[in-house]
Amino acid sequence: MNFPLLRLHLEVASKNIKLMAKKAKDSNVEFRPHFKTHQSRMIGELFKAEGVKAITVSSVEMADFFIDDGWNDITIAFPVDIRKMERLNELSSKAKIHIITDQLESLSILDKRSDHQIGVYLELDPGYGRSGVDYSRRDTISKFIEKVNKAKNLDLSGFYMHAGYTYQCKSKEEIEERILPVLSELKDIKQIYNIPICFGDTPSCSVLDDFGVVDQISPGNFVFYDWMQFKIGSCTKEDIAVSMECPVTAIYPDRNELVIHGGAIHFSKDYIFDESGNKVFGVLYAVNGVKVSGERNYLKALSQEHGILKADKDLISQIRIGDIVSIYPIHSCLTANLMGKYIDDSDNYYDHFSRSYLK
Repeated sequence: MNFPLLRLHLEVASKNIKLMAKKAKDSNVEFRPHFKTHQSRMIGELFKAEGVKAITVSSVEMADFFIDDGWNDITIAFPVDIRKMERLNELSSKAKIHIITDQLESLSILDKRSDHQIGVYLELDPGYGRSGVDYSRRDTISKFIEKVNKAKNLDLSGFYMHAGYTYQCKSKEEIEERILPVLSELKDIKQIYNIPICFGDTPSCSVLDDFGVVDQISPGNFVFYDWMQFKIGSCTKEDIAVSMECPVTAIYPDRNELVIHGGAIHFSKDYIFDESGNKVFGVLYAVNGVKVSGERNYLKALSQEHGILKADKDLISQIRIGDIVSIYPIHSCLTANLMGKYIDDSDNYYDHFSRSYLK
């Protein structure tokens, strides 16, 4: 086995998918999961088994990757890039493609250059400040909808919204406090426009049991979760479905630290702060397959290939050169993208878009 590797705990991922699919069904909302986290055709089969018919991706290329695997209703949840019109036309000849935008100029170009019908979501901004129309701007929203309805080659898919600030929350209660006013605002929007609303961020979708007037949900990270989601309150540690396995290459008992082969090119440089203000790039999960407890054993620093793991003195004394440490990633989406494949607990390989698709 070549290390470092990204271990897929398949039973956990399968359970996470089943639970979110059931929540969508029980809430009477359409489940359009975001595949940007796992980016795997093989993992996509687990969603098909739960009756999922439509998915969300983050690029034109990723849409192509999943169309080739039989998916035929796909939202590309990134502000549409009009330089990729030729590719969009190719895809929309094979599947129902939905794009998102809030730009009137982009609508004009899309309508003029499209060879097939393309669905359009108007992206709403709930105060996140990334992209989208501020959802209080009713005049802008109305102009956008009018323009889509008049277009020859565009269909109005609805509203799309991502409340990304929930990733900065510290508890389930804080997530609810941030999101419930958004759902109230969406209720007013629904009364005015009465078109589908697609809503999707993993913290909100994990915590909420009532989505109000929302018609569709498109969370992504929930398939794996990660240490950030655990600290947010979206999941338990037992819900985290991936872990990095890295060999120990140096031991420094005098400073209670290990060096592992697992750096920024494997984990990414996303981090959170612990209660003492320390940067945490990952948290130790197991040593040679044996689980360890406590958050005091954590990845404190990363360079390109090196990781520095801070650990308890007693644990340090038990670890040897060549041992394999398992570490929960901070942000599984980025870690999976960097690693480019998965190995499950039975040592079976699972594909990933980043290594499988070279167009």
